[in-house]
Amino acid sequence: MTQFPHDEFAKNFLDSLLSPLGSVQTSQQISSEVRYADVYFTPQPNSVSTEDLGLLAKLAANSVVFEPFRNSVKIPQIRACMSKLFDLHQALGKEAKKEKQPELSEDSLPILWILTPTLSAPILEGFGAKLDLDEWGEGVYVMPAHFKTGIIVIHQLPKTPETLWLRILGKGRVQEQAIQEVAALPAAHPQRDNVLDLLGNLRVILEARANIEPEDQELVMQLSPLYLEKIRAAELVGEQRGEERGERLGEQRGEIKEAQVLILRMLNRRVGNVSPDVSERVKALPLARLEELGEALLDFTQMGNLLDWLAENE
Repeated sequence: MTQFPHDEFAKNFLDSLLSPLGSVQTSQQISSEVRYADVYFTPQPNSVSTEDLGLLAKLAANSVVFEPFRNSVKIPQIRACMSKLFDLHQALGKEAKKEKQPELSEDSLPILWILTPTLSAPILEGFGAKLDLDEWGEGVYVMPAHFKTGIIVIHQLPKTPETLWLRILGKGRVQEQAIQEVAALPAAHPQRDNVLDLLGNLRVILEARANIEPEDQELVMQLSPLYLEKIRAAELVGEQRGEERGERLGEQRGEIKEAQVLILRMLNRRVGNVSPDVSERVKALPLARLEELGEALLDFTQMGNLLDWLAENE
């Protein structure tokens, strides 16, 4: 289990949103020593429409490195991120030379975006990071051009749909409101289900920690109403289709399959790898029982809890 669940969530979250637009590499190794950029994104030509990603899509218009921080970033951490960026620039230049390609232009070099919930004005001033309201709006600070670095202070971003996919990486009330906005999106929204899945995974990881911070306890409680939303939505869709077509059982198969995948993923997080035999027993459950299992597994701590539940409810 990852030691830093919020960092892992941020990587998976950005990977999920950006992968349709280009190449995403998480934990990208950077020489000269073994170091890693959290998310390294390179856009692809003729990618899908990005309007629904708002500010995030604008940031990803060129090659970028994203370094998200759960807590307010510190001065040494900013320097370390910039050092990784410059090493990456050097590595890309060497690779281009080795492949006998033209020297990389300044515009083609990746830009670093540091994502932090809050940051003091003196630290921003110390790095020469300034607002460019005409280009980026509130909350986005840009360093002098040759540093190729910007800092996004998430809690300063305006609460608009364009900033939603960055505000969800904030903390406290800012993140809480963003999660509520995601849950309120139309069911057909291209990002909604993926993000709710990732939030559900984050909840399971946080809840399983031996020593959970009070702030994370609040986040777990907030995510609880969303935990089974996809299963309940699947059941509702199945019922509606059955009423319309008189073939409810057949129409539910897709929804049941989706619920099975989600429940098994959660069980693997809670009690360890589920054996093929137990997995088949879970898959054999009807949708209503799957929903009940989804609620019950919140209290599971070991495989025996799952086996006992199955013995009583199959």
